Amino acid sequence: MRSIPMTMTWELLTRGRWSLLAFALAANLMPAMLITGLRLSGALESDNPSMLVMQVVLVQINMLVFGCALFDALGQPSRLYAMPIPTTSLVAWQMLPAMAVMALESLASTAWLNAVFGLGWPLWGPALFAAVGVVAIQTALWSTEKSAWMPLAIALPAALLGFWYKSRFGSPFSMPTHPWDNVTPSEILSLLAFAGLSYWLAVVGVARRRCGEPLPSLGIVAWFERVLDPPPDVGAPFAATVQAQFWYEWRRKGWAMPFTVVLGMAFGLGIWVLFVRELKDLFEGFVTGGVMLSLMGFMGLFLGMVGPNDQTFEMGHFLATRPLTNIEYSRTILKVLAKSVLIAWGIWAVPFLILLAVLSANHAVPSVEILSDLGAWYFPATLLGSWTITAVMASMSMTGRSNLLAQVVVGSLAFFIGLGVFAKYALPKSSHLPFARGVAVVIGMAIVLGAVSAFVAARRRALIGMPTAAASLGVWVVLSGLIAFDWTRHPERPLSQVVLFTGLASLVVAPLATAPLALAWNRNR
Repeated sequence: MRSIPMTMTWELLTRGRWSLLAFALAANLMPAMLITGLRLSGALESDNPSMLVMQVVLVQINMLVFGCALFDALGQPSRLYAMPIPTTSLVAWQMLPAMAVMALESLASTAWLNAVFGLGWPLWGPALFAAVGVVAIQTALWSTEKSAWMPLAIALPAALLGFWYKSRFGSPFSMPTHPWDNVTPSEILSLLAFAGLSYWLAVVGVARRRCGEPLPSLGIVAWFERVLDPPPDVGAPFAATVQAQFWYEWRRKGWAMPFTVVLGMAFGLGIWVLFVRELKDLFEGFVTGGVMLSLMGFMGLFLGMVGPNDQTFEMGHFLATRPLTNIEYSRTILKVLAKSVLIAWGIWAVPFLILLAVLSANHAVPSVEILSDLGAWYFPATLLGSWTITAVMASMSMTGRSNLLAQVVVGSLAFFIGLGVFAKYALPKSSHLPFARGVAVVIGMAIVLGAVSAFVAARRRALIGMPTAAASLGVWVVLSGLIAFDWTRHPERPLSQVVLFTGLASLVVAPLATAPLALAWNRNR
């Protein structure tokens, strides 16, 4: 390479060539599916105020999803500390390519949605906001790496930029009233000032960390560790290797999901107390929180990592030689996942049930569509959904093949996007619904066949016993029976929906087979 800027830009694009593509497709999959569903139901109206809300939210989700891949491709600046370049150049040529890639992805995403669905959403404002937002969060991560100050450092710029972005569509504390069609010079100056401040803070933070100077500590984290994870009594060692491994895995990653739920609920309740204070909105927020629990299942990619650090999927030699079989090790990880999911779900469910009981006693329960459709099934559905996504994602990361993981994600997302484009342009409108139902049936059957194949493979390799296979089959049969029973009570629902949900039910127990298979594949490289 001829220069530092070209070298660092080339490294970013090389390291993230698959993950950036995969997460770009993932960031556009949900908007495409949501808008397609609205169009099929005839509810897609460009002048509807809800379209403004959708635009505000989807731009931020796009930034969040693609930004995760961008941060992963950049890596930590600590790997560059020994390079013979000043801190100012190190920070600048990590930030500028990231801003450019983020802005280009936002422009391409919005332009694609406009072209396919005729939305007419503005291009430049959200793209500039996304570029500045990435460097603001990047600054927080770099300056507070491995520090308890990180959540606060991330929340502060996120809140400031979020309110500023919302104010482009109207009052920051009310529903959007108008689109952000034109970017004014004052808005450009504001974004430049925020980017300049982020750069200066990043230089200060990286220079401090480059010299090995930690941030001051208040001792809060150490106190929580002493309370929540006390050391074992002297003279009382672990009775078995499995118990020691469970203690290690839980100490390392177990509190990630519960802590995230506590942080999210605290932030949401704070916003509600300060700006809303309506019980209906609080109730709807808790209902939405149940859905977010399932989305949090993507943290399973982190919880299932068995590498020597939190950025490596491949198992190291030290861990691979521990006196644990693949069966014991995989079950230990699944137990940690189950405990983490259950605690996180309880943190959300207990206050929600209390609120629901209070509103029911006063006959003031608001009507929410998803709660009306599922009824009492909503609570177990949120728990099973969170467990399923978490365990499936953990099994994928336990394979240790990050490139294969990215290729599978890219292929899957490209497949679904391709189906949507095919249905839109190659089929008449009257065939859209039968086509969608046919795809649902095929996907449901494919998931069941995949789960059965995993259990057969695990059984042949003696990675699971017959009692585990029989118990898994029993759980799937019970869940499928409940789905069929609910369908008999609501015969208006299409049969394709039952087939799809039956297939998804097999994913609840599939990790019992896929986890040991993935771990064995990773361990015996």
